Amino acid sequence: MCRPFLNVEDTPDAALFRLAITDQVCVGPPGNVFMFGGVGLAAATIAAERATGRNVVWSSAQFISYARVGDTLDFVVDVLSGGRNISQVRVVASSGGKPILAVNAALGDRDNLPSGQWVKPPPDMPPPGECSPQPLWPVQDAALMSRLDVRMAQGRYGAGPRNGTPSDDGRMVLWMRPKEEAPIDASMLALFADFVPSGLAAAFGRRGGGNSLDNTLRVARIVPTQWVLCDVRISAAARGFGHGAIHMFAEDGTMMASGSQSAILRFMDEDSLGSS
Repeated sequence: MCRPFLNVEDTPDAALFRLAITDQVCVGPPGNVFMFGGVGLAAATIAAERATGRNVVWSSAQFISYARVGDTLDFVVDVLSGGRNISQVRVVASSGGKPILAVNAALGDRDNLPSGQWVKPPPDMPPPGECSPQPLWPVQDAALMSRLDVRMAQGRYGAGPRNGTPSDDGRMVLWMRPKEEAPIDASMLALFADFVPSGLAAAFGRRGGGNSLDNTLRVARIVPTQWVLCDVRISAAARGFGHGAIHMFAEDGTMMASGSQSAILRFMDEDSLGSS
């Protein structure tokens, strides 16, 4: 039986949800562990879906501060508009009264309308069984990255050495899945969407990448799949910030969701969190 990847807890208040911050949802080097930003958007998406009983169409997080191991995040869902087909909500996550992230989202489904797909996965990307496991982060003092199976094709799409040589196209393509029997749902795709900063590392050929300022998820259609093909494209970096997008495909080529991010550029020769 599939168990949720994140243990977002209901409370007696139908608009309040909680997530305990453990090393299982964190990343970071020894001595500097913090909640992975995608976990925050994923948990907020779960809270919004439960509060409205609707499926997310779009959700966007602005990251305000860091949550640490031992914190408990309260997610408060404010339904701004509840129409016949679409709910507009705002979710604020805080720990001990300190704001950590704010999320806006739209949820709903509209039937009997046409559908289509114009973005395709890269045709020359090998299946996951032919790709090698690829650690995207250095040694961690937290467990989140050990819960994910990441595969990349050697010699292409950002899998090259981090020797300071910039990429020609700013592109990184990888297969991802949870190692646990967790479902591929909107919350999992929200977590995967937060790998755009890893694409910055590949684009610059350096270790690191950046800390997310935001994370936006747009869900098209979720279909059964074990692996998710993540096609990350970095568009530009300037003024100390980087910008990129991601498309996420099922194994059968269905584009399930897309995302975009801006991040504070940070590399391994700098303090990992520093001042913003």
